Amino acid sequence: MTIAIREKPMKLIWLEALKRRLLEEDPDFSYYHEQFRRVDAGFAGEKKVDREWLELVYPYTFFVLHNLMLMNSAQHSHQLDTLFICANFMLVVEIKNMNGRLDFDDITHQCIRTKPDGTVEGFPNALTQTQRHMQFLKVISQNYSLPIEGAVIIANPSAIIASHPNTIPIFHVSGLQKHLHSLLKKYPQAFLSDKQLTQFAQQLLSRQLPSKIPAPIDPSRFRQGVLCPKCQYKPQMHVARGIWTCSRCHYTSKAIFAEALQDYQYLVRPTITNKQLREFFNIPSSDVANRLLRKFQFPFTGSNKDRVYHLPENLIEYMQPFFHSS
Repeated sequence: MTIAIREKPMKLIWLEALKRRLLEEDPDFSYYHEQFRRVDAGFAGEKKVDREWLELVYPYTFFVLHNLMLMNSAQHSHQLDTLFICANFMLVVEIKNMNGRLDFDDITHQCIRTKPDGTVEGFPNALTQTQRHMQFLKVISQNYSLPIEGAVIIANPSAIIASHPNTIPIFHVSGLQKHLHSLLKKYPQAFLSDKQLTQFAQQLLSRQLPSKIPAPIDPSRFRQGVLCPKCQYKPQMHVARGIWTCSRCHYTSKAIFAEALQDYQYLVRPTITNKQLREFFNIPSSDVANRLLRKFQFPFTGSNKDRVYHLPENLIEYMQPFFHSS
């Protein structure tokens, strides 16, 4: 079996950085905080479902691919929460993490949620989204002749699944194991060899679109510097001998610089110079800034005053060993 590890989506990392730094008086403050809440809840729901895949007992080869972002011939994207592939069939899974009463209308193609306080909200219909993904997979998997199934999984156990059409199964996460076993009974015949199955999974992964960071935000709209996590990211911290200290609560940390630099990477730009480091992080000395940049061995272009450092992907993970070695 091959179960991919679901990584935190780039949009969520971007929203986390913005949530730490966006000024309360910003006109879009409420909008971005609501965006963060929704994306964070969606990711939490996907992680709940992921635990079920780890408990799946299936004696043959299978693949579980998460967050597949693929492009169709019309240059429109398909974002698949999870795709299960075995030699007998493939299952497209759309995951929703909502509470309240959920009504799915097959005529209006809308999901209507009634919250416990009586508030009514409309959302795109997950059943329609799943059908769209299934039609796309049918086109790109013609050489493999695998039956394609779909399902919508509700990750929030308090949600009440009310009216819905019978086009695509919709159930709580606790029903995933039973649903998979029912599909294995429905499709007892293997259509692909292990080699063909692996080839198909690799073909899909090769089509994966790279994640894109949202458009930069004007730095005047958010707090700059290394911000103190103990003080709700309000006051700036100051550096001395590689240690950052909060002047308000006196919290100290070396590693907090990695989080702050990643904020810069996502919100401002993926490269940095000595001057930009000093300006953004309130570092008065060019020598101190130079030592910080060289310490982490970032790849760079140019030399001396024209040097531009390129911040690696997974920046926090990349920087961690350098904190432990100093």
